[in-house]
Amino acid sequence: MKFKKIKQDYCITLLDRLTRFEPASVRYKRLFDDIISKFYLETDVKKLSDTDKINIAAEIINNSFPYCEFDDYFYTLFMKLEEFYFKNDSVSYQYLSKRLNICNIISSLEKNSIKQKNILWLMKIFENKPDLKNLENPNSVLYPVKKIILCEGQTEFILLSTIFKLFDTDLENSGVYILPAGGKNQVARKYYKMSDIYNIPFFILLDNDAAAVKDTILAKLRSNDRLYLIKSGEFEDLIPAQIIKLTLNYIHKNDYNCTTEDFNTALPMVKNIENICKKYGFGEYKKASFASYLNDYIKSCCTKSDFFESEITEIIDAFKTL
Repeated sequence: MKFKKIKQDYCITLLDRLTRFEPASVRYKRLFDDIISKFYLETDVKKLSDTDKINIAAEIINNSFPYCEFDDYFYTLFMKLEEFYFKNDSVSYQYLSKRLNICNIISSLEKNSIKQKNILWLMKIFENKPDLKNLENPNSVLYPVKKIILCEGQTEFILLSTIFKLFDTDLENSGVYILPAGGKNQVARKYYKMSDIYNIPFFILLDNDAAAVKDTILAKLRSNDRLYLIKSGEFEDLIPAQIIKLTLNYIHKNDYNCTTEDFNTALPMVKNIENICKKYGFGEYKKASFASYLNDYIKSCCTKSDFFESEITEIIDAFKTL
């Protein structure tokens, strides 16, 4: 078989794809197809069966690096994680049953050049293999995932971990994966699809205007999942006005700072922020950008007492029942 050896600069891509939070039937296929496209030198690629592609891609991986003693640890690990995360899938098993010498790949990498958390987790295991029954990572690396928070957008994705941490709940270190769906209808679509594939529990967080979506999800909600509809509106309405005010003034450092009187309690918080930005010339309000500033402010200046009057305490309590 004619092939080009995989170079070191592709190893990060390879390990990242092998450990993504998707069924093996998805992540392995995408990786193996890419390997054959980039490194396989035979001309009859279109005639290859799926089994051929699996065998060829595995051979390219296992023969691209200086020999390192073959280790079945990662083979067993990936199998056990697949069983933990996902429902039975014969196609995934076909991919996973192909032994890949992961040790070869990891040995070729320099740890200080890695930023992806899933790869750092893999390298940490390589350095000091834990008991497969206890895969907790003490270094806040988000694997293995134990629960999924499925939410509507980037504001929740940016702020949830920081706010939960104020209440002594470290989502990342507890293996909680926050997945922004991109809107309330997408939350329902993703849940319907993922709940048929994933074994681990979901905590679904919806804005108050998603009552119809809530009913759609409840019709399929599994016994080990939870759904919470925000009573006070949308996620921004969970943030006290005082924190919003101080964040806005901190960002813009304007001579005309907004005050508590600028907030109309009868309006949604997003509308208040939009009105204040117009009034003081703060520029266009962009939700994700503002959420990042808000996240920095909360990390630096807030304690859980700042949120005692917020509905966020109920959300955290509901999450803890999962």
